[in-house]
Amino acid sequence: MIHRASWTLSALAALLLTSFVAADLRTDIESAVRKAKVGPSIGISVVDVQSGRVLYESKQDELMIPASNMKLLTTGAALHVLGPEFRFSTKMVLDGDRLIVVGDGDPAFGDPKLLRLMAAGDKDGLDVEEFLDLWVNAVHDTGITSVSEVLVDDRVFDRAFVHSTWPIDQLNQHYCAEVAGLNFHANVLHFYLAPTSPGVHAADISNVHPRAPWLDAVNRTSSEQGPHAKSTAWIARVPNSNRMTVYGNVEQRYRTPVAVTVNDMPRFFAHLLYDRLRRGGVEVEHHGVVDLIAPDSEGEIIGPVITTPLTTIIARTNRDSMNLYAEAMLKRIGNEVSRQPGSWMNGGAILRHVLHERLRNPSVADRIVVRDGSGLSKMNRVAPSTMTAWIGSLVRDPELGEPYLESMAVAGEHGTMRRRFRSSQLHGATVRAKSGYINRVSCLSGVITGADGRHVAFSILCNGLSRPGSVRDAKKLQEDIVARVAEELAARSAITLGSD
Repeated sequence: MIHRASWTLSALAALLLTSFVAADLRTDIESAVRKAKVGPSIGISVVDVQSGRVLYESKQDELMIPASNMKLLTTGAALHVLGPEFRFSTKMVLDGDRLIVVGDGDPAFGDPKLLRLMAAGDKDGLDVEEFLDLWVNAVHDTGITSVSEVLVDDRVFDRAFVHSTWPIDQLNQHYCAEVAGLNFHANVLHFYLAPTSPGVHAADISNVHPRAPWLDAVNRTSSEQGPHAKSTAWIARVPNSNRMTVYGNVEQRYRTPVAVTVNDMPRFFAHLLYDRLRRGGVEVEHHGVVDLIAPDSEGEIIGPVITTPLTTIIARTNRDSMNLYAEAMLKRIGNEVSRQPGSWMNGGAILRHVLHERLRNPSVADRIVVRDGSGLSKMNRVAPSTMTAWIGSLVRDPELGEPYLESMAVAGEHGTMRRRFRSSQLHGATVRAKSGYINRVSCLSGVITGADGRHVAFSILCNGLSRPGSVRDAKKLQEDIVARVAEELAARSAITLGSD
């Protein structure tokens, strides 16, 4: 009896101490928000994943621009609809005397970063030309010497390559890459620029990956060198075309490429394959894309079928914040469920449906507006409480929780979180999160995992950041809040151990 009373008093003390810690957390976060001076448009939701207990909330139900935090919604929906074992699959088939590349919307097809990790035969790591050779050599191996056409079947998606709300003045930038049923090389060209010899004004712009000799890029560069010279090159592209102009100075050879987006990658890839086959001695009459009303593309598979696991796709999306990847997943779930070409409209509708299905709470699930999958559109809206409810539903899922968590960048370790937080701030906790930034918006959402394995979902959405330096201040606020929650997790763990 004495032992039972002692245990009861210990548990009561632990409960009271937990309440004091929670009260301190609220006070500390409110103080941090006041001191940050980043404006009134800050929505915060912090929730214990296991119990559903709200640890802190402020403007948690307001619809706010999520920026790249939108990717946490898109990747979770893709896991839910497609399943963690799903693989994108791209193949080339011989249909009579036509070669047809059948796309599956795979954003990783020919991605230069992933090519470096790809194995083919006894070779580890490929460049883009070696990757193209996998199919060109396969055509030779079958004894084919001529075909009437090289076509790309991209009809898994619609042919709206650019969202209407994306910034039109940035469509040449890699983060605005077009989205197609056949994506290749992250839908960008890489220019490796170099200065020319003394006395020659323009830089050398001829080293392009993948090689596209039919392109006629206008060279408006200079090769000024000297103590005050800098490398400032950039590339403009006329909308809805592949007419490009290279500007700026090239003071020294570029070790990393200058990227520019490609218009209509399905047609561009058909031209690439047409060019490589002809150079390899295969006669080809025409190249292009499959007609929208043509029958399904079928035939003998030629060469390797290129597959990419969904888990690889969601990790590249959340860790490296690849917009193309998120948009391809949104359209792919639209295609998967509707059996129509994937689009922003049907993909967005499926994401909203999955949100309702998982959360089973209309008052939370309705607080979202979906325009795209990456957060590049400023028309997206989501409430912080919706974000934490979504994250919590996935983390608790016995099948999807692990791949979802593993897809996120880890603070201080990799991805877009590599330079966020100091280890001393986190009190032994691990922070997996997605950052987000577009003009006047800075967001951070994710999961804090304590040393005892307890998970806390958080979403801190800061909008309307118009004052100079306010984005920097918003990031500091986000880190201060997460660090304070990590401190509470450590304190709670100590309380639990003490009560044992």
